[in-house]
Amino acid sequence: MINLSHYQHLFNIENTTERCKKVNDTMDQVWRSELDQLAMRLIGEDYRIATYGQTLITTYHDSINPKYAEQKKDTSIGKKYFAQIVRKIGEKEISLLTLEFNGIEQQMYIYTELSFYQVHELFKTGRQQILNEMDSSLKVFTKTSTFRRSEVERSVLEHTILEMVKPRTRHGLIFGVAISLQGMYETSNIIDFLGETWRLTASLRNYAIEHKESSARVEHIMNLLGSVETPYTANLFGNVYQIHYGSAVNEKSGERIEEFVLKRDGQTIVQGNFNYREYEVRTGLSRPMLGVNVEGHNHIYTNVEVLLGDNRKEWWLTKSFRTTNQNNEELKREAMDLLIQHGMEVHDNEYRIGTYNNTQRRFEEDHAEIKGRLAFAALLFAHVAGRGKFKFFEKEALIHEDKSDKEILENSKEMDEFNSNFDFSVIYESIQNCSLTFDKDLIRDLHLNITALDDKHFVILNGISGTGKTQLAKLYANAVYGLSYEDDNPYLSIIPVRPDWTDASALFGYYSSFEKCYMMTEFLKVLLHANEERMKPHFIVLDEMNLARVEYYLSDYLSGVESHKEITLHNRDDLDGIPSKIGIPPNIYLIGTINVDETTHTISDKVLDRAFVMTLSDVDLETFWSRVDDGVKVRLQNEFQFLMILHRWLAPYNLHFGYRTMNEMIQKMSRHLGLDIEHQISQKAMLDRVISEKVLPKLRGDDRISELLKELSKAFATYLGEESVSYGHIDRMEKELKRYGATQFWR
Repeated sequence: MINLSHYQHLFNIENTTERCKKVNDTMDQVWRSELDQLAMRLIGEDYRIATYGQTLITTYHDSINPKYAEQKKDTSIGKKYFAQIVRKIGEKEISLLTLEFNGIEQQMYIYTELSFYQVHELFKTGRQQILNEMDSSLKVFTKTSTFRRSEVERSVLEHTILEMVKPRTRHGLIFGVAISLQGMYETSNIIDFLGETWRLTASLRNYAIEHKESSARVEHIMNLLGSVETPYTANLFGNVYQIHYGSAVNEKSGERIEEFVLKRDGQTIVQGNFNYREYEVRTGLSRPMLGVNVEGHNHIYTNVEVLLGDNRKEWWLTKSFRTTNQNNEELKREAMDLLIQHGMEVHDNEYRIGTYNNTQRRFEEDHAEIKGRLAFAALLFAHVAGRGKFKFFEKEALIHEDKSDKEILENSKEMDEFNSNFDFSVIYESIQNCSLTFDKDLIRDLHLNITALDDKHFVILNGISGTGKTQLAKLYANAVYGLSYEDDNPYLSIIPVRPDWTDASALFGYYSSFEKCYMMTEFLKVLLHANEERMKPHFIVLDEMNLARVEYYLSDYLSGVESHKEITLHNRDDLDGIPSKIGIPPNIYLIGTINVDETTHTISDKVLDRAFVMTLSDVDLETFWSRVDDGVKVRLQNEFQFLMILHRWLAPYNLHFGYRTMNEMIQKMSRHLGLDIEHQISQKAMLDRVISEKVLPKLRGDDRISELLKELSKAFATYLGEESVSYGHIDRMEKELKRYGATQFWR
């Protein structure tokens, strides 16, 4: 005998720990066993019993754990119990019959469940007789929340479903009986209720199984496409392109998004995504849809169920354009011509993707080819429609009737002259042939940091002054284009940051009411050019970027990169050449250099989280010296060796000097030796001068540098003499340190 009133008493227990334990101990073993026996009689196999027991046990243990006890104290978990017969179809399970004791509603429910999409499809496809022929004893409820069920009159069921479409409040529906949770019942009576509900809901259950089996077959097709990771290569307009795929991410229930990028010579040109949906969200129809989007615009949207059948199904997609202010028929013809050039089969406004074999459950063509055709077709449609900034590069587009042959030739020459290549081997070889010194680990790290992400390229170079941060940025940018360090690179802009940069106008410019024009900046010029030439990587170096507060002037840029949304420049209608909004294309590579001293600002976590931060502190002066002119090396060998010793002493205190300082000292000492002999001083005296002028001015600290000062004092006295300027500075600083506890070069 089952006392339903006792069940209700258990659900009313206020203490979560006690409630969950007693509900589980009282109900789970009993009803798991009863439903298992019932399922054996009704089905025999291919099922399992799912219950609320695991949730109850987990909540019980969490509630006695001090770490989670507080948040579990007021939960409603344990105010109901259910056991259900479920079957796995494909990768998902379907509930065939459920027994639910609901302490909030104070009802015992026995039901078969359908999703909103399944019920909506019955009405939209004219199969509502399945619902109309249900026995009158069965009631219909919507599952408005975990515990709440709202009864729906049969006469208004279709209206209720349609009312859910527009606001997208799409609750599941249950079909069965409800019995007040009070009184005494024989277990056999409840089992009879379950058996009768099973019989009366047979048509609904069979429909749900049929629907889920169809969905599983479609999901298998989508998984075939989603599992393809092999890049797709295509040739168009005489250029070779590659499509690279990311990982599919579950955005929300019933929807997966998989990013892809179009590249040429390693440069990301445009981004898109595959959208795999179990249903059509806008209309609320139970149609598994595949969408292919480019720059946020949808170019392919198709029902994958068309591929289902008993045997082979050819996959033909229809394309139409619905743009304003353009001839859509001409756009369609151009798009179909491009598909033909790409080797795809076309008939009027239809194009063939491939053939699906339902028997073998796979495409007859290579799956990478099928997926590549879908992505490339969407890219071609984006190119033709002109939605967004994306366009394939067409060499013939350089030729215009209003241009002279000379201009056409110059444009063609410029395009051919600057070809980018992100192959690391090529980049490293180019850098190795330069006179500047950077080790392979550093170059590799910069390369990976700046290319690892397809849509976000932001690196911050930190380190002491003179370590070659700006030089490294320029060297890398030029190496991408196969240029030497000294060559002029039109795709590289080095922009010095000013301390008065307080907002985004420092980068993006602004409209001046006084000048009655838009105040253009170098940064904005690069963005505009990068949007026009999407095939070319554009490098921007913000030199000494923390002279101003980075989060003030760079926030709009970082937001634009992160959100892929356009940045508003102005709201005027009378400006030519300056768009009202601008996006950050994926061919922008931003490198910032920073020094940390009393003149600079710290960088906020918001900025640091969006960048790779590299520190350039190690300086390879030996390699630097090996590349110095042999004549200079012979004459200044001793001086260089002393500077190397000095550098090693300073390095542990982060007071050492970089390439720039070493180079300038060597240059000055070399120039000194070029003077007439009567105008020269001793080489030691000149070494003393360059040390006191280029190395010691940055010397400062507290008791922690006392040992360093002792070492420098001994060395300068021995090698330069106690009368030297450098020794005098160190002697004074030692005395100041003893007296004040801190010292610096400047008095």
